[in-house]
Amino acid sequence: MVTQEYNESRERLLDAAETLFVQQGFTTIKLRHIAQALQVKESSLYYHFPNGKEQIYVEVIKRNLRRHHLGIRAAIAQGGDDWVLQLRHVAYWFLSQVPLDIMRMNKSDLPAIDAHSAQAIDDIAYEALNLPIRHLLENAVAKGDALIPDCDLIAGIFIGMVSTIHIIKSEWNEKTKHQMADTLIESWVNGLKHR
Repeated sequence: MVTQEYNESRERLLDAAETLFVQQGFTTIKLRHIAQALQVKESSLYYHFPNGKEQIYVEVIKRNLRRHHLGIRAAIAQGGDDWVLQLRHVAYWFLSQVPLDIMRMNKSDLPAIDAHSAQAIDDIAYEALNLPIRHLLENAVAKGDALIPDCDLIAGIFIGMVSTIHIIKSEWNEKTKHQMADTLIESWVNGLKHR
């Protein structure tokens, strides 16, 4: 029988590992880093995750993506029937989270783990991040509110653009992160071309 103490201990471990993996990636972080963050012996991590670092990483990323999926769906619902407002709320959701470095994950982290686990994470990431935004865009096209030739591509680009707002320093731009997202979305929706 799983106890509450076991679950709390496991969640603390996942929280600490998530912070480290999201900031530095799978290949950089070692089990000793996670143990140090928790102030426990490295061997105690195997109690919850007998297969070690990769098992922890896979669980951390799956949990993170599930949280993103729920957050994106809630953000879309918060935007009502207005697809631009939906995009704005999705952008705000991303900006409220610790940045998930999808590029590093795809180029460095996933190739370093078991191919089956990497494919599972890739599939979950697509379903959690891209699909809700793609569906939002497809609905805008179906209602005649937007002309988007490839909703899947644009959904991925939207995620990439919003994610990079995290790296813009206040010295470079005086706008808040939300104001940057608003400017980006307005420019994107209305087009950059002078009419």
